[in-house]
Amino acid sequence: MGACRRATLLLLVLLPLFSCQRGSGRLAVVGNRAVTVEKFSSFVVAQTARTLPEVSPELAAALFERYLEEEVVLAASPVHGDYDLTPTARTARVRELLVSLCPPPPQPPEAQVDTYLAQHPELAGSGERLRLRQLILPDQATAQVARDRVRGGEDFLTVSRALSRAPNAASGGLLGWVERGQLPPEFEAAVFGLAAGELSEPVPSNAGWHVFQVMERHTAGEGPDASVRDRVRGQLAAEAAETARVACQRNLTAKVGVRVDCAGASFPCRNPFEGKP
Repeated sequence: MGACRRATLLLLVLLPLFSCQRGSGRLAVVGNRAVTVEKFSSFVVAQTARTLPEVSPELAAALFERYLEEEVVLAASPVHGDYDLTPTARTARVRELLVSLCPPPPQPPEAQVDTYLAQHPELAGSGERLRLRQLILPDQATAQVARDRVRGGEDFLTVSRALSRAPNAASGGLLGWVERGQLPPEFEAAVFGLAAGELSEPVPSNAGWHVFQVMERHTAGEGPDASVRDRVRGQLAAEAAETARVACQRNLTAKVGVRVDCAGASFPCRNPFEGKP
């Protein structure tokens, strides 16, 4: 009888420990779906071709925020099967869903462009300018593949929608008009020697690997007015699109529900939706 009692007490002591160990790998819950260390690790491998312990804590934290954003969009999807996608397919599906769940705002009216130019008279300069669009890829190999596809004749927009991570990838990754001094030095070195239509070599940054295409170029004195307006229009459109995306993401998050536990996290783990307006 004493032996049975001791065994029962031991079981009661160990069961909570087993329970904690089982739950220690749950990073978050989005809707009714648990985000585990295992699932997030698979996402990291798909995005970087490296395991979670091999990436820097800062990169892991940024990828975790992106993963949660994708989980929110998938949780809001009307298609139940979206949860069964591979890590690579899910990113493309999220981009499709965002177009329907969070449609971009209309282009800024010309009156808004006029107002902005009146407030920034320094933009009337007539220096050398390039009209650019970009692809942002997870690694150098994927960036080279994307560049080769465009150079081989594939439509830039098609490649952008299929592979790019740029915020506006679905609409072609347009950056608009830029002048010297507006880009990081490594970007300027890659693009200002290109002719219209040419692609840059892949250029690394904290966001990934960039491939730029020069759509148009203007040298000093070549009619700055139209190009400056295009650049301002593109900037205003990008700002409006980002504001709309953040607001839509906030609404989707409130709708599906997100709880971040960070159990078992080996990186600076936090709830990226807390404190956002």
